[in-house]
Amino acid sequence: MKNKSYLFIVTCMILMLILSACGSENAASGKDALKIGVSIPAGANNTVKNWYEAIKTSGEEQGFEVIGIDSQGDPSKQVGTIDNLLTQNVDALIVWPLDANTVQPALDRAIAKNIPVLGVDFNVAKGGDGYNLTSQVIFDRGASAAEAAKVFAETFNGQDVEVAGIGMAIPVPGNIFVMSKFKEETGKYDNLKWVEQQDNPTDNIAGAAPIMANILTKNPDVRAVFTYNDETAIGAAQAIKNANKTLYEEDPEKGIMIIGVNAEKSGIEAIEQGKVHATFNLNPIKAGVESVDFLNQHFNEGKKLEELPKEIVIPVPMVNKDTEDFVSWEEELNSISAD
Repeated sequence: MKNKSYLFIVTCMILMLILSACGSENAASGKDALKIGVSIPAGANNTVKNWYEAIKTSGEEQGFEVIGIDSQGDPSKQVGTIDNLLTQNVDALIVWPLDANTVQPALDRAIAKNIPVLGVDFNVAKGGDGYNLTSQVIFDRGASAAEAAKVFAETFNGQDVEVAGIGMAIPVPGNIFVMSKFKEETGKYDNLKWVEQQDNPTDNIAGAAPIMANILTKNPDVRAVFTYNDETAIGAAQAIKNANKTLYEEDPEKGIMIIGVNAEKSGIEAIEQGKVHATFNLNPIKAGVESVDFLNQHFNEGKKLEELPKEIVIPVPMVNKDTEDFVSWEEELNSISAD
């Protein structure tokens, strides 16, 4: 009996050593503990929220641990979120900047640790040059700005119309770029007269309404408005109605046409209700999935970072009442887990 007990104890000890060795090997490989840190610029923003949900869902499907920290729309806080993620020993960073220059020192600290850093719209005009990013997701905002100007010019063909823009007060690089690009594109059409841009200080409907009211006070003959997001487009529509003016969808002869960006649920509903003429699908779900796929190719499939693309361009197609192939963000998110 003693010999059997002795053999049983020895066998158990050997099995424990084998399991411990396997566990150490898995920990060393990092395959069971790879962490993606996500610096969320503004979690209350619906576009950003869906982008992060896509990263989290797709990342977990690929076996990553996803850690996101919300910067709450504050560029200085975003520096802290990045440093916080670094203290948690993340294996990769995804950063959508509120202010690219403000977060640069924090990025440098990540890069010094040889952590891959994926940016989102850091330097849209130059593809991320100057920020030492491993790669960058670029929303094709330039194409959307050009298309918006074209729609206004063709809709009001034969008429001279005043055009205004509403941007975002926080200096988010992508939003700055799309508005400046739109202004530039309006200059290519003889019948479009750029009047001014004002910026939404609160990134929501409530902040947009008084801004649009100010634009109408200074430019009562404005006929076309381009906004950086759908919430602002909806707020602009409210201000137009409050000023006893009409929207283009209800009065093509005298009404004001509004085009937004994002294609979130509220924007699609605004198009259906005739408040907004069109929007552009920013494709945040696709952007999130593409970022995770990039990291999956490197960490799980063994591709070297230099073999992967420096830029991942996300299409931003226009959506209006005639669009038949639009897939909602909710449906896209559900399809990730379904796959």
